[in-house]
Amino acid sequence: MELFKSLRVKPWLSAELEQQTELNSSTPDIEKSASTALKFLLAVITVVFFLFTITFLQRTQSFDFQALSGEVWLPFSNTNMLWQNSAYLLLASMSIILAEKFAQQQNLYAIIISLTATTLFTLLFISGQVQVWQQLNQSGFYITTNPANSYYFLLTGIHALHIVGGVLVLMRCTWHFGISFSYQQLASRLNLCARYWHYLLFIWLFLFFLLTSDASTFKTIALICGF
Repeated sequence: MELFKSLRVKPWLSAELEQQTELNSSTPDIEKSASTALKFLLAVITVVFFLFTITFLQRTQSFDFQALSGEVWLPFSNTNMLWQNSAYLLLASMSIILAEKFAQQQNLYAIIISLTATTLFTLLFISGQVQVWQQLNQSGFYITTNPANSYYFLLTGIHALHIVGGVLVLMRCTWHFGISFSYQQLASRLNLCARYWHYLLFIWLFLFFLLTSDASTFKTIALICGF
C-alpha cells in the first residue's frame, strides 16, 4: 500500500504550488514599489510644470508679450478644438478605469474593448493637439513670433510627450498580460496607468486655462504672485 501511495505522489504539483505561493507573496511588495515609483515620477513632473509656469507668468509681464486670447483675431478667441481635445483625454481617462474594473472581473473581451478605446481617445487627443499647432502656424503664430506662442508649443509639447510615454507603458502592460495572463497583475498595472492618465488630464486642464487666458487675467495672477 505504501508503494502505491508513493507512486501516486506528484512532486511537480507541490513545486508549482510553492512557486505560485512565492509569486503571490511577492506581488504586494512589487505593487508597493511601483506605486512609490509612480508617485516619485508625478512629483518630478509637477516640479517641471511648476517651474515652467512660474517663468511663463513672469514672461507675461514683459512689454513684448501678446496673449493668445482676448481679441477677436487672436487664435484662442474660439477654443472649440481645445475643448474637443479635453473631451478625448477625459474619455481616455474614463475608459482605462473601466479596463481596470473588467480586469478585476476577468472579462477579457471587455478589457480589450476598454483598452482599445483608451488608446484610440489618447491618440485622438495627440492628433488634435497637432492640428492646433498646425492652425497656429497657418495663422502666422509661429513658435518664435511671440513668447506666448513659444510657451504654448513648449508646454503642450512636453505634455504630449508624457502622453506618448503613457501609451508605451500601457502597451507594455498588455504585452506582459499576454505572457503571464494574470488578471491580478493586469488590474494592478492598470490602476497605476489610470492614476497617471488622471494626473495628465489635470495637467492639461491647468495648461488649458493658463495658456488661453487673456492679458488682464495674466496681470491679475501676476499681482497675486507678486511679480
